[in-house]
Amino acid sequence: MINLESLLSVQGGIAALRFSDDGALIESVGELEQTHSRLAADICYANGRMMQQGGDMLMTLSGMKGWSPYGWMMMGDERSICTVAGVACFVRNSEASFNEVLHVLSEVGHQ
Repeated sequence: MINLESLLSVQGGIAALRFSDDGALIESVGELEQTHSRLAADICYANGRMMQQGGDMLMTLSGMKGWSPYGWMMMGDERSICTVAGVACFVRNSEASFNEVLHVLSEVGHQ
């Protein structure tokens, strides 16, 4: 069974967390303190809601379906965060294969 720890085994994986539909932290693994994990879960939830709103606006303005976000990613200079379906993964950019991260993240997020 694939789980959050699987995201730590991908190259560059730092931490991973699962959050609920209201932004509450369900579980976390890796190099984040519990307080930071709770804040990250809240931020990931909020950003996901903004992405959903943007997708809804694109659908309305374009008249085209299919703009519901599957997930999102934010890339910083050294680290990035990737999310899919209530699961987030933090990675070191210099070490990460984003194709691998997103593949494993999709598996973990949709089980």
